[in-house]
This record gives sequence, C-alpha cells and structure tokens, in this order.
Amino acid sequence: MRIKHLPWIFFAAAVIVFSSSTNYPNGAPSGVTGSPGDGSNCTSCHGGTATTTAGKITSNIPASGYIAGQTYQITATNPLTGSGKLGFEVSPQNATGTQLGTLVAGSGSKLVGGTKYVTHSNANTTTNTWTFNWIAPAAGTGEVTFYGAFARNKPGPTTLSTLTVQEGAAVPPAAGPITGAASVCMNNTETYSVGTISGATSYVWTAPAGASIMSGQGTTSISVYYNPASISSNISVYGSNTAGSGAASNKMVAVNSTPAQTSSIAGNNAPCQASSQTYSVSAVSGVSYAWNVPAGSVISSGQGTSSINVTMGANSGDITVVPSNTCGTGVMSNFTIASIGLLPSTPTTPAGPTMVNLQNTMMSDYSTSAGADSYEWQISPAAAGVITGTTATAQVMWNAGYTGNANISVKGVNACGLSNSSPVVTVQVLNTTGLGEDASGIRVIAGQSNGYLTFEMNTTANQASVMILDLSGRVLLNTTIPGQGSQQISHQLKAGVYIVVVEAGTSRLNKKILVIG
Repeated sequence: MRIKHLPWIFFAAAVIVFSSSTNYPNGAPSGVTGSPGDGSNCTSCHGGTATTTAGKITSNIPASGYIAGQTYQITATNPLTGSGKLGFEVSPQNATGTQLGTLVAGSGSKLVGGTKYVTHSNANTTTNTWTFNWIAPAAGTGEVTFYGAFARNKPGPTTLSTLTVQEGAAVPPAAGPITGAASVCMNNTETYSVGTISGATSYVWTAPAGASIMSGQGTTSISVYYNPASISSNISVYGSNTAGSGAASNKMVAVNSTPAQTSSIAGNNAPCQASSQTYSVSAVSGVSYAWNVPAGSVISSGQGTSSINVTMGANSGDITVVPSNTCGTGVMSNFTIASIGLLPSTPTTPAGPTMVNLQNTMMSDYSTSAGADSYEWQISPAAAGVITGTTATAQVMWNAGYTGNANISVKGVNACGLSNSSPVVTVQVLNTTGLGEDASGIRVIAGQSNGYLTFEMNTTANQASVMILDLSGRVLLNTTIPGQGSQQISHQLKAGVYIVVVEAGTSRLNKKILVIG
C-alpha cells in the first residue's frame, strides 16, 4: 500500500492514531488537545466527530491538590478499540490556553510546542498507555486542567478526556521569631506571639514542661501560665495545614522563682560598740539583699549587696537580711547579736587639789569613779608635770619650774577601746618660795576671799604709792594710800600669787603675796 503524504496543517488533532498510512508516526503536532485554548483536536486529521471519555488522564496528585514546584506523575491511556496504531497528546492549560506548569516527557513520549504538549514518540498497535511527569506551577496558580486527545487509525475514531486538579496547600514555611518574655516568674501569666506564617491554617504551640497554655492554641498568640512546677525550657511554635507542618521556631524561657533563703549570716556576734564590723551571706546572681541592724547601729556601706559594713551601736538585737529578685522577696534570715561590748562610761571629774603651792607640795593625787578595766590619765600642758597611774587613782609629779594653770583629765579603757574624756579639773600651780618680808613700817595682809589686801602703815610719810603686778610683770593696780594707819584695797584679785610694791618716804616694800580664793 502506498502511503499518501498530506500537509501537516490537516493534522490539527490533539491525539492522532496512525495506521500504516499515517504521516505522523512519531508524534502529533502541537495544539490539538481539544482544549478551549487550542480550538482543535485529532478529527482534523482522522475525520469523524470526537467523543468524550472520562478518566483517561490520571495522576498521583493527591486529592488535597498539587503543591507548587512539586513533580507529579501523569498517565494518559488511549481507550479506543479496533485496528491501527494508537496515539495521544496532552497539555496542562487554563481556559484561555495558557500553559500551567512544565511537562517532562517519559518513555515512549516526547514534547512539542516547547514544554506545553506531550505526545507519543513512536505510534504502534500495542502501546496505549504513556507515563510522563509534570512540574506544578507557582503557588497561587489555582485550578489546572489537563486536556487530552486520543486517536486510532486513519481514518479512525477520536475521543477527548480531561483531568482537573486543584492547587493544594504547601507545607508552611518555618515559623518566624517568637516575641515575649525570655525570663519569667512562677505564678505569672505571659503572652507570646509569632508573625503570620504563609499558608498556615493553624499554629501549634508547645510550652515548657509544667507550664500551661491558657488560651490561643492554634492562633498566632498564646497566654502561658507558669505554675511552681514549671521548668526553664523552650516555647515553640510551627504552622500547619493539610499539607503538613512547617519547621518550628523556638524561644528559650528562663523560669524564675522568688529567691531561696540566704545562707547563714557570717560575722561577729559579740562586737564592740563603735567598732566597724562586716556581715555577709553567699551572693546569688540576680538577687539583691535588704539588710537591717539593731537600733543605734549604722550600715556604712553595702546595703543591697550580699555584704555590709556596720558601725556598731550600743544595743544588742538581730541583724536581718531579706533576698529579692524580679519575682519578689524571699524568706528573711537573722543573726543575733547576743551582747555588744560597750566602751567604758565617761569617768567623773578627777577629784584632787585645785591649787598647789610648789613651795611645799611637789606631788598630788587625783582619783575618779571606777568602772573601766584601766585608765588613761592626761595632764596639760606637759610642762606642768608628769601624771602616772593606770587605775582610778593617779599621781602628779609637779615641775618645780612651772607656775600657772594645769588641766587634768582621764579616760576609761576596756577591750573595746577608750571612753570619752572626763570633764577637766583645772589646777592653779603656785610657787611662793622666796616671798619677801614686810618692810620697816609696812605690812601687807592678803584677804581670804574676793582679793582684799590690807596694808598696815606705820611710816613717817604722809602718803604711800602702791602697785600690784602679776608674775609676768603686768601692772594690775597703781594707786596711793595714807602713810599711817590700816588701809584696805579691794581689787577682787583672783586666787594666785602677785607682786606688791609699796613706797612711803624712805620705806619700800617689794614682796610676793598669795591670794587664796
């Protein structure tokens, strides 16, 4: 039989079945699937009118739909009976004929029209099933229809079949970062959120062990209650849909409680009054410490830390510390100051002579009240003499060359230190050694109080001059008195030694006098 070669334009069918006289045994031309976009099918070559047969294009695309970018297997099966060679053409299109996805030829098939059409590569009388691949189009493409035309022999029958698939949900992408507190307190509720995950229809959250998701499971935001059994762990979330679950995002959450009671307070439980003492507990990161000390004691430094310095007062009592952190306060610890060593009480004013005449006294005793372990005596100025003794009684060895005032004081001493200084006793140190005798006809008598001087005058002069000087030579009084009789001068001299100079005619008196206060 001679094969007649016809122009290809007469073979516009999607599937052409070739007999021994066909012109396209190696595949149909593109654009004959019978789709609305192609507008042509195999009848243009094989003649007759195309029928429709359902289910002759099948796939492994799941019922939930295709996933963008995934590769699926498509099978085309020619159902036509009779004699002659079998052929097909299939194309994935939308209603306007636009190619959707990419075809990849398989065994016994090839591509025409780029990657838009797949057809047989060697028609024969026995092969009626062809398998090839399809790479799904981009997300958002939507419904895809596979249009197919099947033919056998020429002339011969033609039938059309379609397969429509829906776009399925892709597995959601990895969840983004979780927002919310990274450090939480027990017995508190915290909120955690994640950004919208493309394609996710639900959000699956997991809270740390012991914590409870109170609301929001399945959404982008949850509330979590951290009960006392909660442990530090991850909050996690991933998106899910019918296609599966995306990768999870995790956020580490530290679950904190109020601080535990501190370690025992270390320090001196029997300090001395006014001493500086250190009290401390073991430091814990993130914890601050509120200290309290007995009345009268003062925290000089360290408040808020695990160690304080305290200037001790006179009262016993408890030193306490309360730990706290961002979750609240812990249990108080205390340390009892059983007794505080007190400084000695201030001694009384030293008792002893307040006037000393070196003419007849070189040593004097002074005493104070008892109560200290020992005593520290002081005399000033140092030139006045030397004071010795460590008991409640001390002795002063006066300096023979000193006259004037001397101050004596004392401090008590014990294991805690020195007391305050006692009030000062002021001692007037005199030296009447070498006071002159009365001159002929002139006698001076010092009064016992208020500084009165009496002059017994028995001279031939009508008048006498009188000067009173202190030991430094300063003139305190310069006056005149009658040369006869008893004369009294009241200058209210303080107790002490003075120089009196009297001149009456040829009689002259120059002597020291002692005024007793």
